[in-house]
Amino acid sequence: MRFPMRSAALVLFLVTSPAMASGGAEPRPPEGRYALHGQACKANDIFLTLKGDRMDLPVFSCQGLGFKVIETRGDGALWAVKGKRCQGEEAPPGPQDFKLEARGTSLRILWADGSRSAPLMRCGR
Repeated sequence: MRFPMRSAALVLFLVTSPAMASGGAEPRPPEGRYALHGQACKANDIFLTLKGDRMDLPVFSCQGLGFKVIETRGDGALWAVKGKRCQGEEAPPGPQDFKLEARGTSLRILWADGSRSAPLMRCGR
């Protein structure tokens, strides 16, 4: 059976995700540092860092992240994310729910209020 290039990329993306290495765990977005574009990666102008159960942005951070796959499609996936301890300039400290969308080599944050980040590229990959 032949996979279209996008489907093959998704399979590779999900299989090489660190969460998959633990066997039986639900796939998670790839950990790493994300920027708006390649030049920002080279300049170390990082917008988002995702590691373990923590996400850090310039003016917002969240710990105790839980991920649940909502759907996979073509070259991407969508996760519901529950943050137990979040804080930032725009919201009071406490739990937060949002989504992360992976498409190709980019990751995007979909906030509960309907706003979304720009697509962020993973640096160093």
